[in-house]
Amino acid sequence: MIQLNFTLFIQIANFLVFLFILNALLFKPVLAKIREREALLKRDREEALKLEHEVLDQENRHQDELAKARQKATEDKNALMAEAKKQEADVLEKARAEAAKIVDQMKTAIQAESDEVRKTLREQMTPLAQSITEKILGRAV
Repeated sequence: MIQLNFTLFIQIANFLVFLFILNALLFKPVLAKIREREALLKRDREEALKLEHEVLDQENRHQDELAKARQKATEDKNALMAEAKKQEADVLEKARAEAAKIVDQMKTAIQAESDEVRKTLREQMTPLAQSITEKILGRAV
């Protein structure tokens, strides 16, 4: 049988005092540290997510800038190629024009020489023909 006496009330009082002291010295500080650590972990996770999003945004911007740079480089290359082809066509046209001019000059020079030679031959042909005719006929013509 259980006897209820004065010691039971002392034990209950001791228990409540001990519970109050433990709560003040141990439970509250430990719970506060646990909450503080949880808050710190939550903040660190949020910061990590924020940094991860920033990295992804920067990577996307970098990829966009890289794509724009590649596109601009391709456009510049195409423009340079078109300019080079235009310059090549201009150089070839100038070379053809110069060659045609040289050919025309040569034709003119050859024609002039040919005319000069024909004139000279005509001048020399008459006395030569007369001389040959006199020798063949044996008399003066």
